[in-house]
Amino acid sequence: MIRAKKAFGVSPIKAPPPPLRTKSALGPRARAWPGAAREGGPVDVFVRDHVRDSLGVSWGFSREVEEGGFLFGEVHRDADAPSRWLVVVTEVIRAEHTEEAPDALVFSPESFASMRRHAEAKRDGASILGWFHTHLVAGPEDRGLSVVDRDLHFSTFRRPWQVAALVCVDPARDPEGREVSFFARQGDFLVPCAVEVLA
Repeated sequence: MIRAKKAFGVSPIKAPPPPLRTKSALGPRARAWPGAAREGGPVDVFVRDHVRDSLGVSWGFSREVEEGGFLFGEVHRDADAPSRWLVVVTEVIRAEHTEEAPDALVFSPESFASMRRHAEAKRDGASILGWFHTHLVAGPEDRGLSVVDRDLHFSTFRRPWQVAALVCVDPARDPEGREVSFFARQGDFLVPCAVEVLA
């Protein structure tokens, strides 16, 4: 049997790697991120001051159900350690068409379609850096990602630099006491990221 050679083929085009950049080239620091500084994870997160204000204080989040959305911005490789990623969160948007409950948030296909339309309309080269959601917390044991959160991140946000932000909301005190943490993939785990606020 003689096999015919393919006349043509279609292969995926690999995206170019993110550019190298030093941390100092990202811009001046505005203020410290609340909470303990974390080092050593694969991703360092830099958040614009207005994004920090939105997630940390000014956005009114529900005190009854979890809410969430998506993170946009820039991704770079650390020029001083090229295996590390530097992500700069320049914008957050609330997800549309979600199913919300006191202990769960489900993004629908339309949630992701709406996010894509937003990214395409901007045309500023911003990357989809990941996602955020709230947890309604009653104590310190509730301040981490759940197994469901981890599964969502690993199945949907597959790039090594994509992050998950967790906004812990105490219904009795919000926005006072609100805590925001970022997590990134490291092997089979999601580990806390170092976070800094940019002006």
